[in-house]
Amino acid sequence: MKKANIIIADDHLMFLEGINTILSDMQEIGDVHLATEGKQVLRLLNQFEIDLIISDISMPKMDGIELLTELKKKHSSVKIIMLSMLDNHRTVHKVIQKGADGFIPKFTSKEELQTAVRTVLDNEQYFSEIIKQRYMESVFERKKYKNIELSPREKEVLNLLGDELTSKEISEKLFISVNTVETHRKNILLKTGSKTTTGAVKYAIESGLFDE
Repeated sequence: MKKANIIIADDHLMFLEGINTILSDMQEIGDVHLATEGKQVLRLLNQFEIDLIISDISMPKMDGIELLTELKKKHSSVKIIMLSMLDNHRTVHKVIQKGADGFIPKFTSKEELQTAVRTVLDNEQYFSEIIKQRYMESVFERKKYKNIELSPREKEVLNLLGDELTSKEISEKLFISVNTVETHRKNILLKTGSKTTTGAVKYAIESGLFDE
């Protein structure tokens, strides 16, 4: 039986070594490479034949979600299991929508990690029960906003408002007048039912607009 070569990515060395130890008990596993950030994973992919990546979400330079996006574009045959201390529904929704093959919390058991690895290597998906629960919460949350539509320009303005840019700064960035920015802002507040820009940004986060 061909053994699977794996990359483990996490910026905490102790956690890397812990996962490596867990995988060493599995007969299905061949070579294991360690990485501390996403760009290092991409370099390893160009050097070795890799079957599976186990990656944390929060990493410097290139985080796990950016890595997942890049992987699905250029290395679609490589499987990826995401790990995170974060289990909020917005993060879970983003990871699943971007095509992760598995997602388990970092506080999972040794047995579940091994089960996830075996399942994904058998070309099936694996999501922990808490991850499934968070995903269903995200679906329910987004249904509340499905009838609210912002124009592409309004989404652009709202995104910049979320970055705390002023109307003048937004006007310069988008090459539109300050009055036009203010008109978009008022329309955004009206459509989202928000009283303030902060409320509109909260709407964007909860509806998943910033995930698009």
